Amino acid sequence: MTSLTHTKPVAVLPLSGGRVLFPGLVLRMQISVSRDSDSMAIIDNISKQFTQAALVACVPLLQEEGAKGAKEHERGDLNVDPKRLFGFGVAARIVSFKAVNGGKGKAGRSSAASSSNRIVYAVALEGLHRIKIDAVVKSEPFLQVAVSPLETLDAPETPELKALGATLAQCGLELTELLSQLQLPTQVLSQLRKTINEATASQLADLLASMIDLSVEEKLDLLAEREGVAKRVEKCVELVTRQIQVLKISQKIQTNVENKLGKQQREYILRQQLEAIKKELGETDGESGESSTDPEFTALKKRLETLPLPEEAAKSTKRELGRLKRMPANMPEHQIIRTYLEWMSEMPWDVMNGSDSVDVQKAKMQLDADHFGMDGVKKRVLEYLAVGKLKKDLKGPILCLIGPPGVGKTSLGKSVANALGRKFYRISLGGVRDEAEIRGHRRTYVGALPGLIIQAMRKCGVKNPVILLDEIDKLTRDARGDPSAALLEVLDPEQNNTFTDHYLSVPFDLSQVLFIATANEADTISAPLMDRMEVIQIPGYTFAEKVSIAQTHLLPKQISTHGLDAVAVNIPQNTLMRMATEYTRESGVRTLNRHVAAVCRHLAVEYARAIERHALDSFNGTVSPIKLEEILGQPHFVSEVSERGLSPGVVTGLAWTSDGAGGLLFIEAMKMPGKGNLVLTGKLGDVIKESATLAVSWIRANARRLGIVGAGGPGADLLDGIDVHIHFPAGATPKDGPSAGAAIVTALVSLFLDQPVRPHIAMTGEMTLRGQVCPVGGIKEKVLAAHRGGVLRVLLPERNRKDVDEIPSDVRNSMDICFVKTMDEVLGLAFEEGVLGSRGGVKVEFESKL
Repeated sequence: MTSLTHTKPVAVLPLSGGRVLFPGLVLRMQISVSRDSDSMAIIDNISKQFTQAALVACVPLLQEEGAKGAKEHERGDLNVDPKRLFGFGVAARIVSFKAVNGGKGKAGRSSAASSSNRIVYAVALEGLHRIKIDAVVKSEPFLQVAVSPLETLDAPETPELKALGATLAQCGLELTELLSQLQLPTQVLSQLRKTINEATASQLADLLASMIDLSVEEKLDLLAEREGVAKRVEKCVELVTRQIQVLKISQKIQTNVENKLGKQQREYILRQQLEAIKKELGETDGESGESSTDPEFTALKKRLETLPLPEEAAKSTKRELGRLKRMPANMPEHQIIRTYLEWMSEMPWDVMNGSDSVDVQKAKMQLDADHFGMDGVKKRVLEYLAVGKLKKDLKGPILCLIGPPGVGKTSLGKSVANALGRKFYRISLGGVRDEAEIRGHRRTYVGALPGLIIQAMRKCGVKNPVILLDEIDKLTRDARGDPSAALLEVLDPEQNNTFTDHYLSVPFDLSQVLFIATANEADTISAPLMDRMEVIQIPGYTFAEKVSIAQTHLLPKQISTHGLDAVAVNIPQNTLMRMATEYTRESGVRTLNRHVAAVCRHLAVEYARAIERHALDSFNGTVSPIKLEEILGQPHFVSEVSERGLSPGVVTGLAWTSDGAGGLLFIEAMKMPGKGNLVLTGKLGDVIKESATLAVSWIRANARRLGIVGAGGPGADLLDGIDVHIHFPAGATPKDGPSAGAAIVTALVSLFLDQPVRPHIAMTGEMTLRGQVCPVGGIKEKVLAAHRGGVLRVLLPERNRKDVDEIPSDVRNSMDICFVKTMDEVLGLAFEEGVLGSRGGVKVEFESKL
């Protein structure tokens, strides 16, 4: 082997663009030079060296700011600044050297070369061993340097170097396995494995360093070998290990991507092949020639084709079926379209329920058996049935039942469905605040579904069910829309035959549905929505009605629920009446039902103990009023009307509560030394405060006529030297409304005269500044509340006489209902002996049933 010494200068072939030649490897590159440049001198020298089998020094160039970059050889810049030479290089033998574009020196230029005036040479260099640049000998016409060998080729390997070599060989084999997955030729991989197994540690380090991705600085560091062979091999182990980890991660990512793409392509190819096979075998869907490769798709398609779909719905399903057939099953939209078509196939487009020849009398008996009272609702349902028998295409009415909790509004819907022979579905609207809950979500959203109305129709499976919209007054609204506005189309008989849900995107006929809405109060229902419904008020129950409901419905149900014998249990009517009057104050019967259940649980314990003792004869299932108190404890409610009426300045008014029921409103007045101020307490609203101010003004103006003398004497103002405090008990409950004026005036007159009002009397009505009594609302609920509170005489405005007909006859017969026009009439009836200014000449009309 030809070797270099420091006494023999050698020509320099600079390597630019980050090229580094390692010993034992071959570097091929092209050199492009101009025919007239100084670089031709080194080309001539390289040609001479190749002919004489001499060596050259391949030295990397250091990158400088503004350097010419990676293609200096191609541009013919072989004469470089010696300062840019790296201090180390490789002695190389020129393996091949030839011009690739036909150049033959200065004579014999080819046409191509003549046109470009440049010659391109292909050079192959084989690295032999590392060298160190000792000095630059000459720079003209080309660089020549004095060098010295950097390593001893035949130096023995130390144990440390052998161990590092074994580790490096193992890393090299692992790297080869990773490279084999890149589909390299088998012969190349076999030769690479053989070389790794046979090479020394130093040779293997150079080989692997040329195979992996390294930065220019890392290549130069391995070439310099400043710290010895062992350190260079150790660095190479680290770099090869890093490259192995990078390849593993890259291959993992590539494998994941290929698996996804490969699966889709494989399924597509298999599906096309299966389509072709089915076509050859003649297994297609009839005349259309569509393949029936998916049994579920075929069944869905046939089901949709047999449905009597409207024209627009048929077009939509046909279009989506075509899209579904052409779409691969693994696409996300495939399942969205399939779900949509399943919804379309399960909707009751033309399925009716119930018989056309409904027996009206039988339906009336059914309603009477299920619910006590509620004559208005029953009458309206029977009218609907009767007209429906005469006119087959009658649209379903939109009923709205408004009443206090516990009166049976929700359960009435199911009874109506049973009477009509139709399916029943209940939709709870309490807390619904999103418009999409009613009209559905658009299919562009993930997890989209139809609205509650379409879901109800699908579950019922018929076109004419009874749908109960429960708690329609509890709808709320936010930034996502107003659900009450979405219900306008649903509850409009002129529009709901083309109701369009956002999910289905096709009209659906709701005109045959009987909608029944329930609410506790009408104030929270929007006016347009209220206008579309037929409102039926359901008042609270009287005590007699509660007892009747308990006997016919509540008690038999609780006896059966608690496993008791209906024959052995006996709760007399007087016991149920005490339970209703002293243990409940609600308009409905929920609390009464809970008390009946408590009594049945107590009897169940006694009955079980009697069975255990084998002494059923000792079991007494009769519940007397005294035993009722033992079971339920002391009465929860006592009549406060008589007690409060014994004190001057105390009056019982009547109020209408927010839950749709009536209630008693106690008013207390008190005077004390002061400066004529009026104090109002009890969490009052502006309207009731104005009523109190109006009452004080009327009394001050009519004090002399009424015989009221103030603290300052007959001629002084009524409020001179005193303050008046009016309080409405239950201070935590908000109170407002124009119906307490008459009661406030009566309380103040009682206070100033120091005379209590009659016991067991209550009143309602607003007053004017002239003393006229104005009509108010909620008469039925207020009178029922007075009945529950033990009131025996009720004062009502004259113009509310028409509302008394709605009150049950047993309530009217249990109290005096007096009608008044002026405050003089009110005061004449409120006190035992009347008031001085209202005793004579007053004609009062009343109904006395006592």
